[in-house]
Amino acid sequence: MGANEHSSVDGQSLSLRQIIDSAPALIHTARPDGYLDFFNKGWLNFVGQPLEKLLGWEWTFFIHPEDVEAFVQKWRESIATGESFEGAARVRRADGEYRWMLHHKLAMRGDDGRIIKWHGSSIDIEGRTRAEEELRKSARVLQTSEFYLAEAQRLGHIGSWVFDPTGGFDYWSRELFHIYGLDPEKHAPTLEEYLARVHPHDREFMASLIKRMLAEGLGCDVTKRIVRPDGELRHIRCVGAPVVENGTLKRIVGSAIDVTEHEILTQELRRRESYLAEAQKLSHTGSFGWAPDTGEILWSEETYRIFEYDPAEKVTFDMIMERVHPEDRNLALEIVERASTSGDAIDCEYRLLFADGRVKHLHILAKPLQNACDSFEFSGAVIDITEAKQAEEQIRRNERELRALVEAIPAYVGTSLPDGSVDFISQSWLDYTGFSREQGMGWGWGSAIHPDDVDRVVANWRAGLAAGAPVEHELRCRRADGTYHWFLYRGLPFRDDGGDVVKWYGTLTNIDALKETESALQTREHQLLGIIETIPSMLWSTSPTGEPTHNSQRLLEYVGTSHEEFVNRGWASFIHPDDREESAKAFFQAIKTGESYNVMHRVRRADGEYRWHQTRGEPLRDPHGKIIQWYGLSIDIDERKRAEDHLRNTRMKLSTASKIATVAELSASIAHELNQPLMAVLGNAQAAKRWLTACPPNLTETNASIERILRDIRSADKTMQHIRALFKRESFEKREANITDIIGEAVRLVHEGPNKRAVLIDCHFDAHLPTVSVDQIQIQQVLCNLISNAIEAMEGSRTPPLVKIRAALTDQNEMLIQVIDNGPGVDDTEKIFDAFVTTKESGMGIGLAVSRSIIEAHGGRTWGENNPHGGATFSIALPLSSVSRNPTGA
Repeated sequence: MGANEHSSVDGQSLSLRQIIDSAPALIHTARPDGYLDFFNKGWLNFVGQPLEKLLGWEWTFFIHPEDVEAFVQKWRESIATGESFEGAARVRRADGEYRWMLHHKLAMRGDDGRIIKWHGSSIDIEGRTRAEEELRKSARVLQTSEFYLAEAQRLGHIGSWVFDPTGGFDYWSRELFHIYGLDPEKHAPTLEEYLARVHPHDREFMASLIKRMLAEGLGCDVTKRIVRPDGELRHIRCVGAPVVENGTLKRIVGSAIDVTEHEILTQELRRRESYLAEAQKLSHTGSFGWAPDTGEILWSEETYRIFEYDPAEKVTFDMIMERVHPEDRNLALEIVERASTSGDAIDCEYRLLFADGRVKHLHILAKPLQNACDSFEFSGAVIDITEAKQAEEQIRRNERELRALVEAIPAYVGTSLPDGSVDFISQSWLDYTGFSREQGMGWGWGSAIHPDDVDRVVANWRAGLAAGAPVEHELRCRRADGTYHWFLYRGLPFRDDGGDVVKWYGTLTNIDALKETESALQTREHQLLGIIETIPSMLWSTSPTGEPTHNSQRLLEYVGTSHEEFVNRGWASFIHPDDREESAKAFFQAIKTGESYNVMHRVRRADGEYRWHQTRGEPLRDPHGKIIQWYGLSIDIDERKRAEDHLRNTRMKLSTASKIATVAELSASIAHELNQPLMAVLGNAQAAKRWLTACPPNLTETNASIERILRDIRSADKTMQHIRALFKRESFEKREANITDIIGEAVRLVHEGPNKRAVLIDCHFDAHLPTVSVDQIQIQQVLCNLISNAIEAMEGSRTPPLVKIRAALTDQNEMLIQVIDNGPGVDDTEKIFDAFVTTKESGMGIGLAVSRSIIEAHGGRTWGENNPHGGATFSIALPLSSVSRNPTGA
């Protein structure tokens, strides 16, 4: 199997490469001539070298000199004879130590018997070798090993345990006693004693989890809090795995890790993040990221506060423009358009106008970052300068000289003479640098500039002095504690009436946070690219017309070609000839209509083998609905497809045998009637499992799912009781019931099925319908059967599936309920009610027969008929009781 193959476990795809990399053995492969062409991450980590240092015969460099000749000779003999290879040799580890390794290589042959690949593994047997030698010398090795194990558990704060389902804990390691603050000389605690040590807020959850583990044979991975006998609170991660023999849970084994320090560090990280948010709030400076191509916008909490939007909302470009003052909107749009097309940096100010008439002034700073797709993304800061603008307005009315100074607020402020020497500097700047006022005057400020920035800054400053033009540059300045922060310097000349520069006014704005944001965005960009390449599927994208624009490395490696060759040959050339026409037809139909693309076909792997893949594609649209790109992925489903084909054949063979057995008839009927509530139980159980495995577990949603499970289990129990009564021909209890409530519950149960949730069910009932005297559970099961049949009849239809349910009174004083679908209809509307007659591939032919028996037992009628314009209608007519006919008694 290649590095891009997948296996299927419980319906979930796992990357084979990830499995190989996580294996405890060191795995490698070689070509037929013995040239080693692959090593898993375990090998690379063991020797501490990159892959290229091990390929070919370079790996022999890491074999112990005393072992290499015999080892290579034996390997060459295996290559020559084609026999499996097994040999031991010492391999140099990354730290320089040589360790004994047992090496196995097995030849993989093609259909013609020739070797096409060598698969090998290496296992560290150093410990085993030494143990064997020491075992021959002294039996005390066992005691030493046990000591080392206990010491390792002590140093790692890891304890181990074994839980017997019949008797509770029957083993606790010594370190586990220490973790819980208990006496290791005593026996392992009982379940009640164990739960008593769990924190009260976690106790109910742990008791419920243990109960589920025992009932369902499950493992666990959960972090909880405990309270030691001395009152100390500790955080413990508990990992357990079930041991099942012949389908019976024998024991659960696991470990407990003291992760208190990790939890404390996590809380500290959250605290520091809150400090950053508070700093932005105090400085009225928010940060943002913007990707013009995708329209994605990321805001910090302070940016939401500045724009006065709810942080729970996903902000859009239209929402921003809605806040911009009408007089500034065209300017803002022009700046955004220029930046998005040319990648220019953004440095602008505009106003926000709120519904209550309030106005805010904002200063926007943003720099472009070119991503891997050669498009621009912007990282920037938005500063609420409303107070500064208000101060400017006040200062503008007082003195023209001060107006130039505050244009750069908030920042460190200074003034310079026409020759550039400083004659005033704000106290805040002196506090920042630790300079005295005398040190900060003249040209002394230059000593605070980072040495790598001095020449550039001084040259830019002198050029501005010579030209009398504004000066702006970024530089790093040293703080009093010796650390450097990034600043944006802006210097403006002040001229007299004759136009001569008589003063320079400058500001230094701390943009260190902005720089960190830029760095973080760059890091995130690289991480996203890495994530795409590590997704255990093959990803691709095309232009709106279907030309390939990108193929993931995993896809190219799978088919064994480059992107250019893939484009030149065309993707269809890698599809099995029998599937090529249908796949191309579906693909170009999707391109033409803009509908999603979903097809199963066989794809040729680099080694020539065809494997089944499921390929999906979705269009990316611009705000106007125009398709600008197609994105898709291809998933290897070969194993699943083969399993499904085998299962389908098996079911067809079993279908005939099951229909001739009386016991099978009864079982199929029960299974048919219990399917809906049990599917609901399954869906809610899976939901509860997801909520429990979330980090942290969502107990509220878990409890809600469990409540729904209990409700559906009670429903299944009632259904079972009524089925038992039906087959025993016992009398059933009728009660007056609202037919609309019965229909609503049946719709809910059907929608619990994972394949039926998206089907639209249109219910229409006449007003003021009377009650009916029925066994509610039996009628509900009949309706579930009819609704499910209607949905399944429309599978594969080109038109969207639609089920209609109608309820009304007839002239014969009956309650008429109709289930209508837009499927293909049925061939024989009367024979379909006979036992073992079905139109479905996997159907048993029991549902409608049982349904007719239930309705007739209620004194009613049921029948089916095809609709004039397609589809079928199945009707139920139930007689009304005397109470229903005359509810007032008049």
